[in-house]
Amino acid sequence: MVLNDDVTLSKTITFLRFPLIVAVIFIHTNLSGVVINGALLEDGAQFHIYRLVHYIIKEDLSRTAVPLFFFFSGFLFFYHSDFSFRVYGQKLKKRVRTLLIPYIFWNIVVLLFTLLSQLFLSSMTSGRSRLIADYTWLDWLNLFWSHWDEMPICYQLWFIRDLMIVIIFTPILYYAIKYGKIVTLLILGGLWLAFDTSAKAPGFSLAAFFFFTFGAWYSINKQNFTVSFRFMRWPATFVYLSLVALDTWLWYRGVTGFPYINRLGIVVGLFAVISWTAYGIKKEDLHTSALLAGSSFFVYAYHGVPLAFVVKYWVKLLYPISESMMLLSYLLIPFFIAGIGVCIYALLRKYLPATTALITGGRL
Repeated sequence: MVLNDDVTLSKTITFLRFPLIVAVIFIHTNLSGVVINGALLEDGAQFHIYRLVHYIIKEDLSRTAVPLFFFFSGFLFFYHSDFSFRVYGQKLKKRVRTLLIPYIFWNIVVLLFTLLSQLFLSSMTSGRSRLIADYTWLDWLNLFWSHWDEMPICYQLWFIRDLMIVIIFTPILYYAIKYGKIVTLLILGGLWLAFDTSAKAPGFSLAAFFFFTFGAWYSINKQNFTVSFRFMRWPATFVYLSLVALDTWLWYRGVTGFPYINRLGIVVGLFAVISWTAYGIKKEDLHTSALLAGSSFFVYAYHGVPLAFVVKYWVKLLYPISESMMLLSYLLIPFFIAGIGVCIYALLRKYLPATTALITGGRL
């Protein structure tokens, strides 16, 4: 049986939630350069194959994950609803439960873990950060917005932070799309390609605005993006792999100044990922999992702290570490962290369903 287009679209989004979260964990996994008590345990420059694989996965293959989440968020925000300020108010109210409450909760959780680690596990901390006990009131506020490297203390939640900011501006985006048509996308896309990292303030990122608007464009114009991308599978894949190869070659040769190649690869990668996934869903070669899809937000929110401890303890346990073990560890640790997260989520959902719904924004 071949699924209809609306079912294919819904299942494509559902299917991709968990793999994209695993991709995010890969982005955050880095075994080289682990610091304990101010000492560098591993010098990534020693491990040439590891560095190459790490770069390809982190900087190219996994970089489509977060833009895809922004894309889906923009599409779903306007999906099957005629926008008005009454609807806007209702959606803002709903996002307090689905975004703001989990955002505050998980930042508090990481704050407590960080405080406890500084007090009782100081040997496993880098020793480079100021003690939380010495923070001023302004430092405490920044923990929830721009604690380090323009990210909150639960660093992966920068996506939620930026998404909440974009949602506030959705009335402007709606009318920009409605009356500006494709020009709005071209302007935002051009700005993102040219100035993504240089024109960013905490909470306001061009990537968030562009990809959210990209997804919203399809929803507002009543278009099914899985249908629109259907014939892009092979062309997008060829162009994407070519851009990945070019970007990797430039990195390997130490050539800088061409970040737009990587960003263009993200856009083309978005087409490739969606088109191939929708193809597999429509042919029923790929199947959704309620458990994996439901656990995706929990795994996303929880993974930062356990990942940091697993990486540090693992490197310390294996030190001195061989390149083959370095590579194998990098490829396995993200799946280990994700698997543990799914198990914890399943137990919480079974025994504490109300609490689980609260900390995941109702994503059960």
